[in-house]
Amino acid sequence: MTDAVDDLMQLDLSRHCIFLDFDGTLVELAPTPDGITVPDELPALLADLHARMEGRLLLVSGREISSLTAHLKKFPGDIFGAHGAEMRRGGIETPHTLVGSDAVARVQAEAEKIAAAAAGLLLENKKTGAVVHFRADPGQDGFVHTAMAKVAAEVPGMDLHASKMAYEVRPADASKAGVVKTVMAQMGEGIRPIVIGDDVTDEEAMVVARQMQGVCIRVGDGDTVAQHRLPGTPAVLDLLRIWAEDNK
Repeated sequence: MTDAVDDLMQLDLSRHCIFLDFDGTLVELAPTPDGITVPDELPALLADLHARMEGRLLLVSGREISSLTAHLKKFPGDIFGAHGAEMRRGGIETPHTLVGSDAVARVQAEAEKIAAAAAGLLLENKKTGAVVHFRADPGQDGFVHTAMAKVAAEVPGMDLHASKMAYEVRPADASKAGVVKTVMAQMGEGIRPIVIGDDVTDEEAMVVARQMQGVCIRVGDGDTVAQHRLPGTPAVLDLLRIWAEDNK
């Protein structure tokens, strides 16, 4: 593995498609999902790089599309939200088939009970499931994992997924790895993926990207299959600036 930006600067971006995570990659993590600060330059930076990539720049996030578009109002590219359970492609948003279902309602009802069990737990409902965060009380990791795993096991079509200081129950067919497979199947011959992310769900996408001879960049610490590592979001933004500048 290398942490040298020089190698990444030499990539021929005309032969790649970029899959970008959001929290922990483009913006610093915050105690709550609503507590993030989006760098003022980020929307324009992403738009510039999207233009250079001729549209081959996508956002792939655990956040819902509505949250991402609220923070990046003018982002012109495709967005996959809720870990791929939602997608906006060509400006058209497609909800998951389980939105509004009894399965999602049951997951949310059970997750609400779990989050109410301790003061340090935070419930985040999504249209496709629910997340219980324990960042404010890391000692609740085991309890939340066991409880949310039970919910996932009891609700057909739903799976448990871990992320940083949180567990989410969401549709079994939704994953960032699946997004990479879907998008790359539609790319022209010779195009390879670049996956940039900081979390377990990004690692799943990186495994797929490596199988496609792609480039993977882990942000921050933690075990990884990526060939490259950047220390944090400032380094990611620096790299994106360099890539975007070549388009001017």
